[in-house]
Amino acid sequence: MKRLIRLIALLAWMGLIFFLSAQPAAESAETSNTAALLLYEVLHLLFGESAPSVTEFMTRLAQPIRKLAHFTEFMILGILLYVNFNEKRRPFLYASIASVSYATFDEIHQYFVPNRCCSLWDILIDSSGALFGVFLCHLVYTKWKRRN
Repeated sequence: MKRLIRLIALLAWMGLIFFLSAQPAAESAETSNTAALLLYEVLHLLFGESAPSVTEFMTRLAQPIRKLAHFTEFMILGILLYVNFNEKRRPFLYASIASVSYATFDEIHQYFVPNRCCSLWDILIDSSGALFGVFLCHLVYTKWKRRN
């Protein structure tokens, strides 16, 4: 039963990534800008008037926030892949290959979406996030296994 739940979580996350990548550029930018504006509101609540203006925030930080979101979504994918491959002989290797492959295919998929493009830079960001998730999961698992 646990195996099925892990597999469903993985497939659902992969589906979410595919869905977000299938959005046309304008729709994707709107989603990202909404998330960035929400973050701005939190920043404004925490720092009040010392927070940057919304225009300055969006100009300087919207793009880095968007790339951090890519890193994070693929980090979660890497964790889910490691958890699903954990019963295999080399989960680190299989999860790493699968996550970098999915990041690459995701960018290729975006090439066919209106006004989106395939970017080597995005492949590197997505792959870095995925590999970080795999590494983090592997580190935690091996330390836990040594204690037991």
